[in-house]
Amino acid sequence: MNERKIDIGLIIPIILLMMVGTLMVFSASAMRSAANHKSVAAMFLKQLVWAGISLSIMIAVAKKYDYKNLLKGRIAVTALIVSIILLIGLEIIARPINGATRWYVLGPIHFQPSEMAKLAMIVYYAHFLSVKSDVITNFQEGFIPLLAFSAVPVVLILLQPNLSTALMILIICGTMLFTSKARLHHLFIIVLAVVPLVIAVMIINPYQVSRVTGWMGNITKVLPADYQIRQSLIGFGRGGLFGQGLGQSRQKFMFLPDSHTDFIFSITGEEFGFIGVSLILILFMIILIRGLRVVHRIPDAFGKFLALGLTLNIVLYALVNAGVVTMLLPTTGLPMPFISYGGTNMVFLGLATGLLLNISSQTGSTAPAANWTAPGRQEAPGIKW
Repeated sequence: MNERKIDIGLIIPIILLMMVGTLMVFSASAMRSAANHKSVAAMFLKQLVWAGISLSIMIAVAKKYDYKNLLKGRIAVTALIVSIILLIGLEIIARPINGATRWYVLGPIHFQPSEMAKLAMIVYYAHFLSVKSDVITNFQEGFIPLLAFSAVPVVLILLQPNLSTALMILIICGTMLFTSKARLHHLFIIVLAVVPLVIAVMIINPYQVSRVTGWMGNITKVLPADYQIRQSLIGFGRGGLFGQGLGQSRQKFMFLPDSHTDFIFSITGEEFGFIGVSLILILFMIILIRGLRVVHRIPDAFGKFLALGLTLNIVLYALVNAGVVTMLLPTTGLPMPFISYGGTNMVFLGLATGLLLNISSQTGSTAPAANWTAPGRQEAPGIKW
């Protein structure tokens, strides 16, 4: 297969985010790395390796692979089944880390199967909604079988417990369903069923309830009571408009927990200020615009659904993480894409963005008609891209 041209408008913001992320991991993890690994650069070098692997996967998939191969055979189902097996294995052999069984620990490598399950769900939904679009309107023969099979990995992720990742998968796949031929009242029924499930999971895990109640209490006070959020806001406050400068953060000196993972965006704000974090969010907005442009221009339904899911997978995570560290949302364990420290997340982001770039390379020069509606939703012409 001839190599395809890479969408420059899409890959440039991705590479810029990876560069900023690697730099910020070095700054935010230096103290922790020195304490745990006797070297300020140990965690940075590990992240640099993962970033290199991610970038290699992204370019290889973008130029050498054809996303349409995912429609052949039972690739989507197989990937989802493998994810389910790995998630079940966590409950059997994995040891808890910080009270949660989310990782396989293989020496220095921590593998998180929920990242694989999330991507597998996106591919599976894109496959089902494009190949079996006619049966999705049937509640018993199409809608329920799809949800019953895909609910298995979501429930297993909830059991880890990992409510935030499970909710993000539900939101991404729910949005894909919304843009399909699925009937709106069927979606409403599912929402009514999911809400009690989420409440039940939160009751079983009281710390999740405390996060929500703590957040609700924080937004009614001048100073937030939650230590982590307070330290995060102090970081943003110290950053001001232009920031303290690279490497000049004080919060990373063990004041802000998870300063190199979930709350690295706060360290970024402290060192680069409002201007710096705004530029990062602009890069994510560019990815959103370019991703929706791919959805609009790709002619086949599978490509449209897949591009939509992959784009949401990047942008929604970024917006939620930014909302958490600025106290706009309750605390979750979701990373900032391309910025936070972590190998599994970085590798699967490389695979996901590679697929999105591959789809973009096959959009062609002729765009669909301007009044194209969401994939398959002819009965709702008001929904447009």
